[in-house]
Amino acid sequence: MPVPEILEGKYTVMNWRSQAPATPLLVLITSSGFAFVVGALTFFLLSDFFEVTHQSHGPNVDERYYRVLPVDLVKFRTNCTQSIPPENVKDFVIDNLFDGASPFDDFPSPEIAPLLRKKRIKGWGAEAPVFERLIIEVRPKVIVELGSFLGASAINMGTIARNMGLDTIILCVDDFRGWPGFRAKKFKDIKQQHGSIMLLPQFMKNVQFMNLTDIILPVPFSTTGALSYFCEWGIRPDLIEVDAAHDFHSAWLDINSAYAMLSPGGVMFGHDYYNRANEEGVRRAVDLFAQLKGLRVEPDGKHWILRTL
Repeated sequence: MPVPEILEGKYTVMNWRSQAPATPLLVLITSSGFAFVVGALTFFLLSDFFEVTHQSHGPNVDERYYRVLPVDLVKFRTNCTQSIPPENVKDFVIDNLFDGASPFDDFPSPEIAPLLRKKRIKGWGAEAPVFERLIIEVRPKVIVELGSFLGASAINMGTIARNMGLDTIILCVDDFRGWPGFRAKKFKDIKQQHGSIMLLPQFMKNVQFMNLTDIILPVPFSTTGALSYFCEWGIRPDLIEVDAAHDFHSAWLDINSAYAMLSPGGVMFGHDYYNRANEEGVRRAVDLFAQLKGLRVEPDGKHWILRTL
């Protein structure tokens, strides 16, 4: 029997007459022909009483979502708080996340320093032409990066912005835990202490080595949590890079949440659009989102680009 759907104040209760056949239930209750007839008539007479159609008690939601997607894929905020001035974003984040002191102050601490390499920059597709192309086009004041790892793409964007003389802040959202087993082969040199992987400190060391601490700021939280608060705080980036988890549901959540934050004229882009291993994840999420929003996906190498309407 179908389960009632609930979506942001909208309730859909099953139509008992059309969705729940009476015959199997009544056969189980009785084998008497007379009782069967009476029961069937009673059932259909009462079905009008139980029938509840789709009722709207909440905000308007694009009806296309109902026809295409399961309920859990459409509950996204589409409007964020009014933007705070871009020049205030860095200090605002430091005040609200780091008690008013930059995480780069007095970094690294004596107990962590021996565990870090002088430089350990690594990424995938981090130096693709799309980064420079979009930064030249958008001239962003605020960039949000979802998925930073060891900082390769953030460092590339920061270097481009600095060379262009832009006053840009890059907020790098990542839980900085990597993924299960990522240290097994290529990243054995990333140390671990008491269950804490030195990914965030090594990211910070890389940024420090490249002298970009005035431009790049780590935000060590999940993408879901960070984007929710950014939206509530009024952080409205001009450019967003989506390159965190690559499974469909994670990418879908990141894309929907991030797009709502974009400033007018902003651009969102990401990696692994043309990657066979991620076609059912990233590419599927990007294409579906673009279809529902009436957007055009712009491929650029292995990257994808979406623009605000």
